[in-house]
Amino acid sequence: MNWQPYIRAGWEIVMEGESRSRQYLDEELEAYLVYMVARNFRNRDFPPDVICLEFNRARTADDFRQIGDSCLFVDAWEVRRAKLVDDDYYAKLGQAAYAYAATASRPIDELFNRIAREFSRLSQVLAGVKPAMESARPSLLP
Repeated sequence: MNWQPYIRAGWEIVMEGESRSRQYLDEELEAYLVYMVARNFRNRDFPPDVICLEFNRARTADDFRQIGDSCLFVDAWEVRRAKLVDDDYYAKLGQAAYAYAATASRPIDELFNRIAREFSRLSQVLAGVKPAMESARPSLLP
């Protein structure tokens, strides 16, 4: 699979999100968001309907990372948001998932620790670009 179009689109989306949100991330956090967007561009089941159920099934750092990514999208774009939860539910669940991803790795993955701490800023960047993502996605699908 050729990932270049997805990575390029992810980079453009993150750059626009930073500009619109006025939240500027360092290269490491920018790169994470770019690849997260690219990884999930064609995933039609993302985020899952009930994220909290995924938490109980998670065992690996990758499982927890995927939950954190899902929470980041739900928090930023308010998609598939449960109706009876607090406004900060997905932010807290996402922070916990990234923290678990960090500790599930050996040695502890400091990037996931940073993402857990900076979750709000990453969410603000994605929230700033929601309209661009919606217009770009159909042009990248086969």
